[in-house]
Amino acid sequence: MDKKAIAEIRKLMTAGNCRIDRIRGCYVNDNGDILMEMKETFLAMQEENVEKYLELLRKTLTGKLGRSLFNMEFPTEEEMEGGRQEFLYRLQQSQLEDEDLVRTFFDRIVQTYQAPGKYLIILVHGLYDIPARTSDNQELEDASDFVYSFLLCSICPVTELKEGLCYDPDTGMFVDKRGDWAVQKPDLGFLFPAYNDRMPDIHSLLYYTRKEEERHPEFTDEILGAALPMPESDQKNVFRSIVEQTLGRDCDFENVKGVTESINRLIEENKDDPEPARIEKADMRRILTDNGASQEIMDDFDEAFDEAVGPGRALTAENVRTSSTLEVKSPSMKISVKGDMTDMIRTRVIDGMEYLIIPVVDEIEVNGIRILRSRREE
Repeated sequence: MDKKAIAEIRKLMTAGNCRIDRIRGCYVNDNGDILMEMKETFLAMQEENVEKYLELLRKTLTGKLGRSLFNMEFPTEEEMEGGRQEFLYRLQQSQLEDEDLVRTFFDRIVQTYQAPGKYLIILVHGLYDIPARTSDNQELEDASDFVYSFLLCSICPVTELKEGLCYDPDTGMFVDKRGDWAVQKPDLGFLFPAYNDRMPDIHSLLYYTRKEEERHPEFTDEILGAALPMPESDQKNVFRSIVEQTLGRDCDFENVKGVTESINRLIEENKDDPEPARIEKADMRRILTDNGASQEIMDDFDEAFDEAVGPGRALTAENVRTSSTLEVKSPSMKISVKGDMTDMIRTRVIDGMEYLIIPVVDEIEVNGIRILRSRREE
């Protein structure tokens, strides 16, 4: 799914455009015991409760692709009888009316999900008549090509609100109130099937995780049967390692600056694309060749890339870019230069020492104090 598709589905999680017809819930305590199960017709609930649930569900479809949101494809074997995709497909087709399937789903999560404390599993089903579009991309509200039947699952921590003095409107006074248990924003969730090219795609799903360092691979392995992409931090490390090892002795300032500029250029060229820019093996080869990598080294590049990234896989350009600025740092100093100003930086060897030469074209401040330029002109 790309950004446009995610935004289109997220709009279905609003009170004025809600397409959810059924909600199931499961409240689990610290010991993994199920304390409560819920089965409701979604829009039959109290209005304020509907909005609270919609807020949680929208959050499960919010974030940056490659960082919080991940497109995941099912291995072929998971679509066979008894596979994880096959189970989710039967659950989706049942529209959450099959009690055995719903209970099995909840039991699988309780047995697999690793998180401290209490949590609430929210599972909803929705139906969306996908509006047809004209040749000039205008929607036809009364015409539909496909119906998108979907499941959206959110797993939310339940934490105790702190005790304290709270205002009591009945007495008009502040009184001591014990803490209540409240549902927090989801830690993870998924949308199945995926919504690709404005059509249901039962071969893939969209996975959400709130924290990069807590992506819960045990959940994706056991519940979804699909492998998570490489974390953003790991992508940065792999990218840095590939550049350093490939350039070797040629990993100097000018070549690294060139690599950075190439990545920024790739991102800029793809800024209007709904999907994030990817660095395929061929892209990485071209970037390194253009910035100092010798042909001898590049002879072994393909094997090294596949070993580091994975056969057929790619890096996400925005994940490997630290920022749009060029950052130079050592243990004793740090310099950041805007991307459009990097051409001004040069290196020069003076008396056997290498220096960075940065022309002073703007006002300079040191600890907030403006520095006056020398009156002498060399």
